[in-house]
Amino acid sequence: MEKLRQLKRKIFHQIKCTLNPSLKYGGPSGIAKKWIDYQTYQQKGGTWIEVYPEQKYPHKRAKTHNWGKDKFNFSKNLKSRIPPTGVFKIPQGQVLHTQGYVLTKDDYFMIDTSYHRQRLVHANLPKEKYPVEYLDGTCLSLMSNASDTYYHFLLDAIPRLHLFEKAGFNLKDVDYIFMNKPISTNAWYIFEQMGLDKSKCIWAQKEKGIQAKTLIATTHPSLDRHHPHWMVNFMQTRVNLSPCKPHRLLYIPRKTGTRKIVNDEQIYQMLAPLGFEYYLPENDINQPQTFHEASIIITPHGAALANLVFCQPQTKILEFISTGHLREYFFSLAHVANLEHHYIIGETIPPTKPKGKSSKNDYFIEPRYLEKALSFLMQ
Repeated sequence: MEKLRQLKRKIFHQIKCTLNPSLKYGGPSGIAKKWIDYQTYQQKGGTWIEVYPEQKYPHKRAKTHNWGKDKFNFSKNLKSRIPPTGVFKIPQGQVLHTQGYVLTKDDYFMIDTSYHRQRLVHANLPKEKYPVEYLDGTCLSLMSNASDTYYHFLLDAIPRLHLFEKAGFNLKDVDYIFMNKPISTNAWYIFEQMGLDKSKCIWAQKEKGIQAKTLIATTHPSLDRHHPHWMVNFMQTRVNLSPCKPHRLLYIPRKTGTRKIVNDEQIYQMLAPLGFEYYLPENDINQPQTFHEASIIITPHGAALANLVFCQPQTKILEFISTGHLREYFFSLAHVANLEHHYIIGETIPPTKPKGKSSKNDYFIEPRYLEKALSFLMQ
């Protein structure tokens, strides 16, 4: 009976979405009450260049290994497909804020440029439009939600350059590049490796935006936590990586911020005799090369793991995850990069398992679980 009720609810929801398409995307938010997707934009005569058709994402075949007491189904919330990706050419197009909201001339929010794409309700657009600066020329937007952080800069913003070039455009074709300013020496290194011209860049500012005579913007290269296979090849061929055999053993602590390992020193005392480096990414100006040289990486869940995109196939990853912050980001990335993913879930201090919300509490990793993992990883 329960299965029958679920089927009826699904059919009823599909009928409602047919009658009211906005429901399909989760409902309007702020100025997103006027929105348009890539299909409608193209049907209305807008320029849309498809670079990749819909891609299958076979995450259910992805493997991981749990070495602790608790388990997590990484595949549960992942979709089976990534929608088509491509490039828009938008006359008088606008980009707002450090979140990179893309609007048409008449203020329609282009949902496919957003990190959330079809989950419009999560876009958190402002209630009113911010003031914009007019640019009399062609502008490429490399903006993405939260791309003022390293993870989103590396995996959401920079890969848009590949879509731009794959669609037949060249950086010589643009007068301006609109993006968030790189936040570290390492991020600047990657910026330079991409061949981007700093003199063309206009850095995004909070509660401000730009409007270009012609705006070139791309769909989001991924879909939330789903990363495409082409991203790994693009990043590894575009960034200068010295060929080597993977050999370095890295332990990456989480020294600041939230969700730290409370027994970090105890963990490293177990790793140091095995040859693990106590590696601090913030002190490394060439993180891509370091991750490319790694054979085993042990680390708490955190933004530094975006660098897994530079690892060589079969690199072993042991990810520590909090019971209050179970996320699929790096399982997904390890899968498309052909890495070997392992994990241990640690209990938050004090114990908490928030429903639907993320806990920022620090957490404890049980040493005996780590011993089991190491006996396998070091073989």
